[in-house]
Amino acid sequence: MATFGERLRELRKVARLTQKELAHAAGVAESTISMYEMERREPDFETLEVLSDYFNVDVGFLLGRDETITYIPNSHTSVMVSKIPVYGKIPAGQPNEAIENILDHIEIPSWLAGRTGLFGLMVVGDSMNKVIPDGYIAVLQKTHTLEDGSIGAILVNGFDATLKRYYRIKDGVVLEPLSYNPEHQAIIIKENDQENISVIGKLVWSCAAKSF
Repeated sequence: MATFGERLRELRKVARLTQKELAHAAGVAESTISMYEMERREPDFETLEVLSDYFNVDVGFLLGRDETITYIPNSHTSVMVSKIPVYGKIPAGQPNEAIENILDHIEIPSWLAGRTGLFGLMVVGDSMNKVIPDGYIAVLQKTHTLEDGSIGAILVNGFDATLKRYYRIKDGVVLEPLSYNPEHQAIIIKENDQENISVIGKLVWSCAAKSF
């Protein structure tokens, strides 16, 4: 079971926030966020509610009591202003052939509406269930590069797609699962094989899928 500090750090990184930016949003000091993530301080209930509302998750998930993310509508997500295409399914497990047919279109919140190159992929599997449950839609922004620690969609061997956290190492690349299932292991791509992988998008949001 994850701790509050681990959950907070994961949510902050998925949202692409620095500790300073999150501290400003939560109305606390930057050092407070740092201590939360290092498990050196516990939040009071008021701060928990602020963080829960900001990240659009319930308090139980934030505290690590619940393993499944429960999203709650808030000011960040309640105003849906435009639609993006959902291009089939992407495995949150071992790479598998990507399905490129458009399944449907989904609405995105207003704070994402100004971004270009957004698209959705339905997540299949539990290897990323610390941040995105099986069956949810991963919303990605088209890019060919990822920073260390970012979550993205990666093509392996030109046509196999997987959703993973991305890291560079001295002699290659690591595609790391973020799962409560210990069976999932990191995929290591050696430097000589890196020509066989390509980044297609960076995770910027996720949402529950409707019935397609």
